[in-house]
Amino acid sequence: MSASLPFMPPPTMNPKDEYKCHVFGGHVVNRTKQSPNVPLKAVLLATCTLSWAMGWTMAAHAQEASSDATTLERLSVEAGTGALEDATGPVGGIVAERSATGTKTDTAIVDTPQSIAVVSAEQMQEQAVQSNSEALRYVPGISSESFGADPRADWIRSRGFQVPEYLDGLRLPRGVFAWQQIDPWLLERIEVLKGPSSGLYGQTPPGGLVNMVSKRPTDEPLHEVQIQTGSPERYQGAFDFGGPLDPAGVFSYRLAGLARSAETNVDYVQDDRLEIAPALKWSPDEATSLTVLGHYVTKDSESLQFLPALGTLYDNPNGNISRDFFVGEPGFDDFDFEQYGIGYLFEHTFDSGVTVRQNLRYGTIDYDLDVVRTHPVFGLRADGRSLARIAAGIHDETSALTVDTNATGDFDTGPVRHTWLAGIDFIDQDTDYSYTSGDVADLDIYDPQYGASVGPLATLVDQDQSLDQLGLYLQDQMVFDRWHLTLAGRHDWSESVTDDRLSGSNAAVDDSQFTGRAGLLYAFDSGVSPYVSYSTSFEPQTGSDADGDAYVPTEGEQVEVGIKYQPPGTRSLFTLAAYDLGQDNVLVSNVITNVREQVGEVRVRGIEAEAKIDMSNGFEIIASYAYQDSEIVEATDGTQGNRVPYVPEHQASAWVNYSFETGPLAGLGLGGGVRAAGASYGDTGNSIEADGYTLFDAAVRYDFGARQEKLEGLKLAVNASNLFDKEYVASCNSTNACYYGNGRAVRGTLSYEW
Repeated sequence: MSASLPFMPPPTMNPKDEYKCHVFGGHVVNRTKQSPNVPLKAVLLATCTLSWAMGWTMAAHAQEASSDATTLERLSVEAGTGALEDATGPVGGIVAERSATGTKTDTAIVDTPQSIAVVSAEQMQEQAVQSNSEALRYVPGISSESFGADPRADWIRSRGFQVPEYLDGLRLPRGVFAWQQIDPWLLERIEVLKGPSSGLYGQTPPGGLVNMVSKRPTDEPLHEVQIQTGSPERYQGAFDFGGPLDPAGVFSYRLAGLARSAETNVDYVQDDRLEIAPALKWSPDEATSLTVLGHYVTKDSESLQFLPALGTLYDNPNGNISRDFFVGEPGFDDFDFEQYGIGYLFEHTFDSGVTVRQNLRYGTIDYDLDVVRTHPVFGLRADGRSLARIAAGIHDETSALTVDTNATGDFDTGPVRHTWLAGIDFIDQDTDYSYTSGDVADLDIYDPQYGASVGPLATLVDQDQSLDQLGLYLQDQMVFDRWHLTLAGRHDWSESVTDDRLSGSNAAVDDSQFTGRAGLLYAFDSGVSPYVSYSTSFEPQTGSDADGDAYVPTEGEQVEVGIKYQPPGTRSLFTLAAYDLGQDNVLVSNVITNVREQVGEVRVRGIEAEAKIDMSNGFEIIASYAYQDSEIVEATDGTQGNRVPYVPEHQASAWVNYSFETGPLAGLGLGGGVRAAGASYGDTGNSIEADGYTLFDAAVRYDFGARQEKLEGLKLAVNASNLFDKEYVASCNSTNACYYGNGRAVRGTLSYEW
């Protein structure tokens, strides 16, 4: 049953736009007489959503300005003009205005000709997120929980492609299975740079990258402690301290950490971890700083569950499989994970105005997983209840040294202002990887009896992989009147060597590639900034084809057009982007020779809209929509014309938060959100499809200091994700590998700041 809600146009909305849009059953749709095609519907939906949000924001701010009898002035967003926000510092709300991820310089987001999404620490705390995957739930075009709750890693896709994670601008080590994971509590912000980004970052997939910004030493004293409990059963304690270490402020520090003991929605699978991140900053003068950053993470958990489609995605005559069902063996399954990183951020500005920076980090991951999972071939037996299983042991130890050195400065050529950047970066990574496998008895999924013997395990893979990459890059950000032209180019050289200890063979691959980006933007006085950009990417591949020829790197390119709008004098940001993104030289498997061939091409065309509104009257609003039309353009395995796996055609979300600032309810805050995703295929053959879903979140919190001064700093919050505990299948790789989405999680948090 659906109800029609009256559409309430904002006072500033164009009458033509008002006619085009109305709200029906909670969805903005087109009210024109003739039904448009799907892409046009997507454009209209995004346009209507932004028009409605921007109209009400402008009206609200105009009313505030009128009541205060003051004139709001546009905030300066040019580098070096004393902007209120630092590109790597705290956001001070949910709306970031500056970022260094898109250009490696401190640049206003509204002046960057590429899509960037920023999730601030305040937003992460409001929503009580426990992983980067959860933190990106409300970002358009991002799929971050395709495999449900997986304590091992974050699986983040942007515009249809799996993307790498960076920390403070440096790529994190990533082995075959060993991926570093940083808890949001240790971060100041998480930023998503969408689209090909090799022009500054080297070998990356065309979907972009995720850059996490660490909490850094503060000039003012900072103290916060936090305890948390909830359902599924969890106990967590966290702290965050910082401030100067001497009266002159030459030395300052930051120390954040947490300890967690928690259950999950699955029996025998816990999420226990210990994390700590120390930082020390030395600032002998205003022109020089050296910040040493470290982190240590240890996890004790198990794997996600590989479930058959019959009983999860499809009805099973014997009944559905419970969401808490454990496929493995409690006496065998185990996941031990340890990672650490140590490095520094150095910066010095010369009298000439040239700034030199060097970021360095050494990091390592030790990943050990023993797991009993559904057999990928046999799966569920003919009786519909006996589950064939297989045991696996994975050891993946990966370490990497990463260095990025660059210089930046400004100069003029006539009326054109240039901000130049020149740099060199280097990655030296080594991975020690082995994979073992063995037999294990079947399990009755409706009456599981655990305790089966496992093995023996046979070694199937035992190898050492090394990767060296060197890159040189240049960038020029030019400003002429209201025009902003950004040009970036980079050349990379990479070498990967794989030593197979089982066969005694050795394979080496050398690659070199030039990539770049060009973007043009026009900044109107009204705060509207339309732009167009073109960018490319490349990513080396390991292995060789049937003729023994080494695979060439995959190559990506994107054309993006969009509009960014920041109403002058407000803390709001609206973005609308359309893109055409493709990747060539995709590896596909030949069904006859069973050898991978490099002939594939995939393409994703889409539209993304996002509104972030931070009003001074206590309201915060986040709204987003994404349309993704994905296609396998070229393939030899019969999949040409199919959709790309894990890419829903439609995604939408909205989050509203309100804080009572005066009256008897002062200190009370209420929040609520909705997240919806369309159906998605789990394989290139499009043989299995997971249904779409809609989930609801809620939050309530109370600031005790709002009414009692002696309790200042004491806060209590209760958050619930998937509030109505909807049971759904997030995705399926095959009929023997389906994954339930996250069930309801309730978290109560008591924090104290002083």
